[in-house]
Amino acid sequence: MKINREFWYRRSLWMPGWGELSLSALLIGLFSGLVLIPFFNTPQAPFESVTRLVSSGFFGSWLYQVHALSGDVFLITMILHGLEYLDKKSYRDYQFKAWLLLILLGVAGLWLVFSGFLSRGSLESESAIYILHGIFGQMPGIGLLLSHMLLGSDGQNAVVTVIYQHHAASLTILTLILTFVHIQRLKAERYTFYYTLAVITVLSLILPPDIGRMPGSPAFHIAGPWYFIGLQEMLVWLPVWFSGLFIPLAAIILLLLLQYFPDFERVWLRLLILLALFYLAETFTGFFLRGADWPILMR
Repeated sequence: MKINREFWYRRSLWMPGWGELSLSALLIGLFSGLVLIPFFNTPQAPFESVTRLVSSGFFGSWLYQVHALSGDVFLITMILHGLEYLDKKSYRDYQFKAWLLLILLGVAGLWLVFSGFLSRGSLESESAIYILHGIFGQMPGIGLLLSHMLLGSDGQNAVVTVIYQHHAASLTILTLILTFVHIQRLKAERYTFYYTLAVITVLSLILPPDIGRMPGSPAFHIAGPWYFIGLQEMLVWLPVWFSGLFIPLAAIILLLLLQYFPDFERVWLRLLILLALFYLAETFTGFFLRGADWPILMR
């Protein structure tokens, strides 16, 4: 049976393009995040701020969930849009500088969403921050500097404050600038924006908000967001430098090589596919096959 690959990308009457969906989700996350800023008290008690907001009533809980889901939708549609570029070989139409900025947009977008998760100050967030400090510690030369710049260093609440400032300001601004450089506008199509808003609204009414567990509470299995579980699984049995540094950098370098050495395009694409399949397998293992105290359930 032949799969119609174009089905995933074409614009239909009911399904907008992945790029427009991604932009719409980014704008919804921006607007909802601006409304949430006065409710978030990072220096004293970040997790208590989130808990108080979610338990304050329907509006607080719904608004928090809209913001959280807009980040997930933005990341998912951005990944699908990137896969569309690779499948259609759209990168051939870019100059190297433009392609580099587009890759930076993907990195900034991922870090923007992830920093929102880290900012809530939950037990899961603390665990992820600890993992990131360990990964940066394996980077020679600039690792400590990057750790201080992106994560902070003076106490847990101070660390969350630094991360939240990046999430609410620097990373948001950087992502918007790179998005504008990519598409020369920051206004989504009206239909796509309403479509994305409707999907996120429905999901926010169906799915309960997930704020994680209170810091310091006992737990054997601390899982991060869906896009981080694969890294957590790799860290169980692979060295930190390999899983936390080599694999992400390898993916970025392979994307750059598509433009810099186009004669070996098929080789780079196959290596990218292998990396993606490996990470998906690790994510599946960490999400479905790990028990409460982190054993493999099939054993």
